[in-house]
Amino acid sequence: MNKNAVFLGAAILLGLVAALLSVSYVRERVEEATAAARVVVAEAQVVVAAHDVAVGETVTEEDLVTRSVPTDFIPADAVTVEDYGQYLGRMARAPIKSGAPLSASALVPLYNQFSRVVVPGKVGYTLSVNENNSLSGMISPGDSVDILLTYEADEESAGPAADQGERVVPLLENVIVLATGSRVGEALPGQDNVAFSSITLELDPDQAERLTVGQKTGDLRVLLRNIEDRTPFGLDGLTEKALMSTFGGLGIDDVEYIIGGGK
Repeated sequence: MNKNAVFLGAAILLGLVAALLSVSYVRERVEEATAAARVVVAEAQVVVAAHDVAVGETVTEEDLVTRSVPTDFIPADAVTVEDYGQYLGRMARAPIKSGAPLSASALVPLYNQFSRVVVPGKVGYTLSVNENNSLSGMISPGDSVDILLTYEADEESAGPAADQGERVVPLLENVIVLATGSRVGEALPGQDNVAFSSITLELDPDQAERLTVGQKTGDLRVLLRNIEDRTPFGLDGLTEKALMSTFGGLGIDDVEYIIGGGK
């Protein structure tokens, strides 16, 4: 027999065997993948938020729906279909995303121990406000605010003339409003414009110290920001004279004084 023909036949035979083995391997992998896809994921019926719920909002039956959720994604304190009724009318102390299982720890009773609304490690601080500082009553529980401090900078501590006079500095940034007056959740029908003379803020202890000193030092101005905005403003403070200098140097005394001397 021709040796070349023998080698060619052997090569063809080995190729066919390899092809059959490859097909068999691929078929086994497909069958394994198909079997894995048939594995039933354990699910359970829980209560989820029908839409996003912001901090300070009270939860009603219209805000909740039931959904089957894989057990691996259900929190230990999830609100179930059987016990959801006891959580109606409670206030959200943390944002709840639409479709997320409702956690019992995220809801607190409105008038049963207000301290439960305060995050551990922080404090509630009540600040008196007027018509301007309450933005005409437009601040609501769950809003984020910033606070500016205006005070009179004396000549010794201020330094250059541009730094002297009335000064405005950022005191606190991005703090949460827990309550406006005695309102800690959504306003009841017909109470949208209820007046209030104080707001309760959630602060770190050192922020509470700064605010206490700031109240004694000068005037405070409360600024309202978008509830989803967490951007630091990076303000350094501004004086009256520095502001006026931007309009042509009207705020700075440019007269040069020569003191002392003699013959």
